[in-house]
Amino acid sequence: MDDSHEVRARWAAGLREAAARAYATGHGAEAPAPHATRWRVEPRTAVSAAVVLVLLAAWVWWGLVGGTAAAPVAPLAPASSASPSTAGASGAPPAARIVVAHVSGAVERPGLVELESGQRVAAAIEAAGGLTATADPSSINLARVVVDGEHIRVGVQGEPAAAGVHGTGPAAGVPLDLNAADSAALEELPGIGPVLAGRIVADREANGPFASVEDLGRVPGVGPAILESIADLATT
Repeated sequence: MDDSHEVRARWAAGLREAAARAYATGHGAEAPAPHATRWRVEPRTAVSAAVVLVLLAAWVWWGLVGGTAAAPVAPLAPASSASPSTAGASGAPPAARIVVAHVSGAVERPGLVELESGQRVAAAIEAAGGLTATADPSSINLARVVVDGEHIRVGVQGEPAAAGVHGTGPAAGVPLDLNAADSAALEELPGIGPVLAGRIVADREANGPFASVEDLGRVPGVGPAILESIADLATT
C-alpha cells in the first residue's frame, strides 16, 4: 500500500471517530454500527414502471419509423375542359362574322372585299382602294350597311344615276321590275350580288311572280335591310 492510500485511510478513520464522538455527545449513546442499504420496490410500483418504460419505448420507435415515412401526396385537381358555353362566359369576345361584297365602278381596285358584319359601304370602298378621281360619291349610299354577297357599284361623274352596268338596270326615276329583270339588272340593286340575284330569278321561276317588293323577302338571304334599301328602286 502506498503512502497516499494510507493517508486517505487514516483521514477516513479519523472522520468516523470524530463523527462517533459527536453523536455520543449529542445523543448520550454510541452511534449505531453502519450497515448496507437495501432498496425495496413494491410490486405495484415495479409494474407501473415497466408499463411506462414499454410505452416510452413504443413512442420512441414510432417517432423514428414514422419520421422516415413518405409524406402523403395531395390528389391532383382534375383538369377542367373548357366547353363552348364556359368559354363564352369567360369574357372572350366572339369571333366577328365576315361578309363578302363585290365592289366595281369608279374605285381603284375593283373586285371582292371582305368586311366584318355591320360595316358600311364606305368601308367596302376603302377596302377597294378608295374612289377614283372621276367617281361620283352621290351615286351610292355610303352609310348603308353592307350585306353579304351584294354588288356595290360606284358611278362615274356625269353618268345617269343608278344606271345599270349592262344598260339594263334601273334608270333615274324608273323603278326596276322585279318580275321582269334578269340577274344582271337585279345586281344593280343595293344589297343584291350575283348569288342573291340568281336566287331571286330561281325563286321567281319556281314560285311565280312577286306580288310586291316585300314579297321578295321569301327569298333566302333577302332581309329587312335589303327590302328597305330597294323600296324606292324596285316594283312588281
